Amino acid sequence: MNAKEYLSQAWYLDKRIKTKERQLDWLRSHAVYVSPRLSEVPKAPSIKRSPVEEAVVRIMELETEINNSIAQLMQLKQEIGRAIRSVNSMECETLLEMRYLTFLGWDQIASQLNYSQDYIYHLHRKALGLVRVPFISTSYTS
Repeated sequence: MNAKEYLSQAWYLDKRIKTKERQLDWLRSHAVYVSPRLSEVPKAPSIKRSPVEEAVVRIMELETEINNSIAQLMQLKQEIGRAIRSVNSMECETLLEMRYLTFLGWDQIASQLNYSQDYIYHLHRKALGLVRVPFISTSYTS
């Protein structure tokens, strides 16, 4: 894995979390339309869940997935932060943090640092060359 791929893992994980959050919002908004089946004659208890139970269970599972992914993202950002701080160039570290920890676009970075976009791209290439990717046994984006 090269430096850019390593540093980009947090961005991809963040996007996956946002997608799950949108799914959760959709489930919550549509769960109100799920109604239990009512019948006049009580039936023997069945193992199959009602639509309401299914919706609640799916919401709880998705909330757990999101919480686990957020914890994973926090850990990954700490690891990436350590790799960025090891660059030992304030200018390069700042650019890498803005790009890979706060997910700013190139135009935002250029504006905040008061540099041209061409210089930002040049500095980014230089900074990537200074990053030492730690040996990792698992990828967070798979």
